[in-house]
Amino acid sequence: MTAAAPTQAWLGDGHALLSRASIEALPDQMPQFFRDGGDVVAHMSLDPDLAKNRGVPLLSHGEFSEHNFDPELLKGETYPDKRYDFVKLCSRLGVAPEKVGFSPYAIAEWTQRLAVAFAEHRRWPDDQTIQQKSLIYAGFLAHYSQDLVQPLHATIHYDGRADANGKVPHSGIHETVDAALERMGVGPTQLAARASVTSFEGNLFEAIRRQVQESNGQVTHLYDLADQFEGADGPSTEQARRFIHERGRRAAEFTASLYLTAWVTSKQLRLPGWVER
Repeated sequence: MTAAAPTQAWLGDGHALLSRASIEALPDQMPQFFRDGGDVVAHMSLDPDLAKNRGVPLLSHGEFSEHNFDPELLKGETYPDKRYDFVKLCSRLGVAPEKVGFSPYAIAEWTQRLAVAFAEHRRWPDDQTIQQKSLIYAGFLAHYSQDLVQPLHATIHYDGRADANGKVPHSGIHETVDAALERMGVGPTQLAARASVTSFEGNLFEAIRRQVQESNGQVTHLYDLADQFEGADGPSTEQARRFIHERGRRAAEFTASLYLTAWVTSKQLRLPGWVER
């Protein structure tokens, strides 16, 4: 089994940077209040890491596993779309679900929670409380989606190569990769400029599965570059700098696409008759 996952990803300023980039990358069809809300989204994107404070153990116990997903532990099984169906799969495989992690489910659930808030906005477009709620939800979603694009959050080898027993050496590479984007001095506009934002048509969870697969597929390349990520100004080689920049671009693109998906989904949602804002 693996040990507990690292305490944070992309570091705080990295999450804020990526959140602003995601908002900048949004198409005009998104509501204006949301496209103007980058500061709030960036602020809220740090909160999931704050919830891992061990001084609040009832909260942190449930929060840690929301940030990672180790597909290697599933022995090639396709994991289901819903959280508790996944828990049943893990039980059948004899692996603790919190060891695998719940990242895909956190992303799916926050995306659909945002869709419900957007449905409220469509019905009450001038309600500022609904607008603020939407931005708060977007910040939480941003954190989990950005984590997933960092390859070390999508593998058992999250901080050095795990041995045959799943023990991870805690080499420090996770924190080094997390800090690299911020150290490079990349701005949100640079990342947003190359983002291709599309709504995930059909199955939202299948799009999340594809991102898990894409991120996990980058792990070997990341370790090939392991000795090139360190540096006061970011990675020491152009190849490693391109890798980090591309991860940042993809994180902004994936997050913005989830936002757009939530907005498109909200158009078909019906709110219950008892709701009055």
